[in-house]
Amino acid sequence: MLQLCVDSFVRIFGTIGLITNQLTKRDRVYDDSGAMFLAKLSRQPKQIADIVADLAREFGDVPVATLEADFREFAADLETDGFVVSGRTPAELDREMPRFSYQMTNPKTMPLTRIDMSQTPLTSTAEFMAEHFRKIPRVFGLQMEVTARCNERCQHCYLPHDRNMAEMETSLALDILDQLVPMGTVSVTISGGECLLHKDIDQILRRARKNDLMISVLSNITLLTDEHVALLKEVNIAQLQVSLYSMKAEEHDAITQLPGSHAKTLRALEKLIAADIPAQISCPVMRINQHFYRDVMAWAYQHRIKAYTDFIMMARTDFSTSNLEHRLNPEEAETLMRGMLDYDLEYRAILDAKIPPETPEVRARKPVCGVGVDSLCVAADGNYYPCSGFQGYALGNAKQQRLQEVWEGSPAIHKLRQITNASFPDCLQCVARPFCNMCLVRNFNGNGGDMFKVSRHFCDIAFLNKKIVEEYWQQQAATAK
Repeated sequence: MLQLCVDSFVRIFGTIGLITNQLTKRDRVYDDSGAMFLAKLSRQPKQIADIVADLAREFGDVPVATLEADFREFAADLETDGFVVSGRTPAELDREMPRFSYQMTNPKTMPLTRIDMSQTPLTSTAEFMAEHFRKIPRVFGLQMEVTARCNERCQHCYLPHDRNMAEMETSLALDILDQLVPMGTVSVTISGGECLLHKDIDQILRRARKNDLMISVLSNITLLTDEHVALLKEVNIAQLQVSLYSMKAEEHDAITQLPGSHAKTLRALEKLIAADIPAQISCPVMRINQHFYRDVMAWAYQHRIKAYTDFIMMARTDFSTSNLEHRLNPEEAETLMRGMLDYDLEYRAILDAKIPPETPEVRARKPVCGVGVDSLCVAADGNYYPCSGFQGYALGNAKQQRLQEVWEGSPAIHKLRQITNASFPDCLQCVARPFCNMCLVRNFNGNGGDMFKVSRHFCDIAFLNKKIVEEYWQQQAATAK
């Protein structure tokens, strides 16, 4: 018998088949017969003989013995990398099924990709899929802001604290999740505001699971109850991301402006760990906590939680910039980045990968990011936006339009798809471009709605990053000799 792992997800895009696993972070892409084989995998146990018989009807003149041998080889290869399990009985399959646990040898495996295409010069699944979506845009991932209400008032937040406190109607949320199924969407991120404030968060998460979506949750978890823990376990989320600003309660609470939030966040994290629910910690760093992020990283690694440092703040979606008063200046950012080499394992892992830079010619034809190409956001009031921070650039509204209509027919989204790195000629030739994460929404929010104007602050950070990274590479090379 053969069964798709609970953490594996399969999507067929025309003649292309994708399988991805939220536990191992591995992906594979297949074309032609491989995609047809992939389409036969199921969350329900199947006899291999039944799968082969089904394939025989599609392959016509291919001998059944040949089909069986090829499919068994295909399945064995997938099982080796944890995409499927095999066994003699459903009970045996259940015993062999990999599941997330903080007691695993490596509970947060770094992303590994592999591509299985018959003819392609591309070197990774991500690169292939990005190229595919540029030609045929698809909603690969959707962020759903189920409520605009939040019980915290974080100093750095890009969402205005006085915005309309809308809550998405449950019927609308469920309908949008249903619309994702025929579109082949893989993942959905449930967020807010604070998503646990939504009265029907249980219905929303269960519908996402019913629709076989990879589920991520963004929450401050201060409202997390035992019932929420049981729900998150039931729907098998990919991860829950939470911000932790300091191991000093007074520093954390000063940023969230919610007294007691630090203690509540830590207690909730301990509940998630005890229940083996995968959590990820983001530590946004600003002036008030720039000397305390190291303790957050240490706590996370001690508890085997993936964590990363984030100091790239952007202006609010209403174009106000008062939150940027808390942003690190370039000198403070340089000190932070140098410290991250010692204390942030995610940052160092990226540098150690040493991905070769693209040529300006290759970079020029690519979009700046995936918004409008493979991703989208829907806010609590039903408005569709390119991403959660891009809420000054509406694409349509879910109350009046179907998602497919917005994705295919919105003039605003078609305008967005015309923007490539070539739209920024100065950036294209900049020596710091490979070390820069130039972002349309950061431009847009920080410059009164002008997405083509790049703020000097981010250029300064890119040049600092270039200097620090190149020094690090030189030191590594010298040590290796």
